[in-house]
Amino acid sequence: MEPYTDISSLELNNMINNKEKLILLDVRTEAEYNTSRIPNAINIPISDLDSQIDHLLPYKDEKVIIYCRSGKRSIYAAHLLEEYGFKHLYNLKQGIIGHLDYL
Repeated sequence: MEPYTDISSLELNNMINNKEKLILLDVRTEAEYNTSRIPNAINIPISDLDSQIDHLLPYKDEKVIIYCRSGKRSIYAAHLLEEYGFKHLYNLKQGIIGHLDYL
């Protein structure tokens, strides 16, 4: 069983509109993040995630929505976060590409 639940852009928008408490984690590079991002997202590139995990540990019991460009790096990030005890992990299907198409 995977440590995360896949969610669509529609589901993410519903969570945001319902003002659910959640953390948006963008694991793309800083350059990608600066080009386009979901408002209020935290950017920690996948290559730095392990070394910067301390920034996320206060949120390990919160819903963490992870996204990247297309959905592959975010899956890797979900597995890594699970190792640190994160319990409520969500992968944005199709990443930012799918989300921007949805909007």
